[in-house]
Amino acid sequence: MKKRSLSIRFYIPAVFLAFALIMLALLWILEVGMLDELYKKTKLDNISKIGSTIAREITSPDLQQYLDQLSQTNEVCAYISDSKNILMKGEIPCAEPTWMEFYYRISNAQTSPFNTFIEERPINEYVINVSDSQLEARPATQIRYTQMIVNEQMDQPYYLFINSTITPLSTTVETLQKILMIVTLIMIAAALVLGSLLSFKFTRPITAINKKAKLLGKQDDLVFDGHGYRESQELSTTLTQVNKELRTVEKLRNELIANISHDLRTPLTMISGYAEMMRDLPDENTPENLQTILDECHYLTRLVNDVLDLSKLQAGAMKLNITHFNLSATLHSILNRVEEMNDINLVREINEEVYVDGDEMKISQVFYNFLSNALHYIGEDKMIIVRQIVSKDKVRIEIEDHGCGIKEEELDKVWDSYYRTNNDHTRSITGTGLGLHIVKQILDLHHANYGVKSKFNEGSTFFFEINL
Repeated sequence: MKKRSLSIRFYIPAVFLAFALIMLALLWILEVGMLDELYKKTKLDNISKIGSTIAREITSPDLQQYLDQLSQTNEVCAYISDSKNILMKGEIPCAEPTWMEFYYRISNAQTSPFNTFIEERPINEYVINVSDSQLEARPATQIRYTQMIVNEQMDQPYYLFINSTITPLSTTVETLQKILMIVTLIMIAAALVLGSLLSFKFTRPITAINKKAKLLGKQDDLVFDGHGYRESQELSTTLTQVNKELRTVEKLRNELIANISHDLRTPLTMISGYAEMMRDLPDENTPENLQTILDECHYLTRLVNDVLDLSKLQAGAMKLNITHFNLSATLHSILNRVEEMNDINLVREINEEVYVDGDEMKISQVFYNFLSNALHYIGEDKMIIVRQIVSKDKVRIEIEDHGCGIKEEELDKVWDSYYRTNNDHTRSITGTGLGLHIVKQILDLHHANYGVKSKFNEGSTFFFEINL
């Protein structure tokens, strides 16, 4: 059993919800889980920048001003010393290092890479508890930065000491958690609402189109009205056109069945009638009656062959047997047989022999179908003109009649399967409408040019061209 896929109506809200949850998860990780680490790294980077700034300005007459400004802005304790005494302090007061700490930090700076030594140590920072106004110890980390500054303008190295405290952000994290919880609920609700609105907007025209699509080929006046966005409008236009074509094909198919049924019934009736007459009446066993039966059998054979050829062409199973043959002789042979069997005025304008490469049997079928079509719609003068026009690299065959012609709006349709013109004439025209469609398929296989020129009530000229 085929598994049903998820509807777009539920898929879009699910995608929006998943996206919102992923973004919120990243916010929780970055702002809550990694906040302490990011804060600590930012603090260390900031202290290193302060040390680099002071080191660059160590010989400046405004060094004290720089020291005061940097310590106050960044809330750090900073002072400068030589190897024995404190020479300068920042504006923010801080406890001077003990004698042992002083030399400990100097010795570490002298042996550290780049003459910079950074040390972290845990401390207890006392804060006031708001609930009972009592002091309580809170674990914190003190950053102690020491840098040995060497400059060509100084007779001895100076040492920069910076102290800063990194306080745990537990209160900040709790606040962020509450804010993120509210944001999470809002984002989830917004994702579901927005996803639902968008899915409704997207699925409404698709649902309407799908509902009507089930009626494709069943109603003549079926019109798809896509609205909402361009793609649905284009799909609606396409399906409306498809419905028209399906209805046309359905009508032509019904006409084909009716035509084939009629065309089969008529010769079968004649064959059966003549055979019974010849059986019951010995005097009717004449060559003329036998010829009538043979003619009707040939017609049935041609009708069946047309249907088989159409099936092969549509399935791509028809193959060409390419040979080098005398096209002019082939045309004369067909014209001789047609002229013997029909009372017509046949004009031949074939003045030279022409050889071409192609499937002789299929090209003969093309020419015979064109000629048969001219016979069906022949004019009152009973004239058919066949021309062979040879150019530099092509030969063009034309079959002209002076019959009822074809209306201009029907010229492009004569090559469609099952199609027959609906001209106002009194003659009963037989045939299934397959002939010209088969001709088109054969000429396409030969990569040949073909077409028709016609004027209504004046006649038609069908032609095809083959490379020499």
